[in-house]
Amino acid sequence: MTNIYLDHALIAVRSLSAAAKLYSSLGFKVTPEGRHPGRGTHNRLIVFGPEYLELIAVHDPGATPFRPGMTSFLESREGLYMFALGTSDLDRAVAEIRSRGVGVADPVPGRREASETPGYTWRSANLGDALPGTECFLIQHDHTVAERYTQPPDPARHPNGVTGIRRITLAVQDAESSADRWQAVLGMDAAELPPATGQERWRLALGNACIDLVSPTEPGPLADFIRRHGEAPYELALETPDIGAAGADMRRRGVPHRAAPDAPGALIEPAHAAGARLRLEQA
Repeated sequence: MTNIYLDHALIAVRSLSAAAKLYSSLGFKVTPEGRHPGRGTHNRLIVFGPEYLELIAVHDPGATPFRPGMTSFLESREGLYMFALGTSDLDRAVAEIRSRGVGVADPVPGRREASETPGYTWRSANLGDALPGTECFLIQHDHTVAERYTQPPDPARHPNGVTGIRRITLAVQDAESSADRWQAVLGMDAAELPPATGQERWRLALGNACIDLVSPTEPGPLADFIRRHGEAPYELALETPDIGAAGADMRRRGVPHRAAPDAPGALIEPAHAAGARLRLEQA
């Protein structure tokens, strides 16, 4: 498979300004607003390196939605909506996936216009419902990270010490069969992880992050999530070189959080992160 990586995770919100204010209070630098011409959406970004978080909202309800599913998603909740897999050769990646009998949409152009830059462009191709647990798409950027993100200054250095996305966890009905499907679509191996309390877990390792597929084996929060929302992105793990310093920063800021019950780290519940469940872990 052509080299792919986790490019960005989308957090769909109802108010972009409120979400940006909230994530700033969590200790993240947030870029100025950008708009997507012809798509009716606007965003603000939290940049780490090749990967980033995208806070995205509708700014023109009258526009034809580029991603219709986001409208129904926001009618029910905010939070982790979908994510993008990055590649340096989109056409080759699309051809390889199609060669496995998987339907992939033709690549389409996209553009972000923002006050701090002349704007930047990309091409993307939707994978639709080919992969369990998410709406996913492939993306190839036309500009470097440095060209795309110029504000705020030193945008990838965050006051809370977070340096990147470590893992995105997808809640699915059957982790093993979902892992088989991911392997078949992307042409990469998945590994079974030791079971956690009430969960079966499989993992795909990308160049810069992991995708975990988890399914419930007993009643609990994960089973409740799937009952309410179906198969969907469940949790985002962010990394920091010093989890103790990150915890101290959260206490200083008054960020509600708690120790993770199943592994070293800290949890920020969805109610305090615009619907996204965040986990901070030692890099």
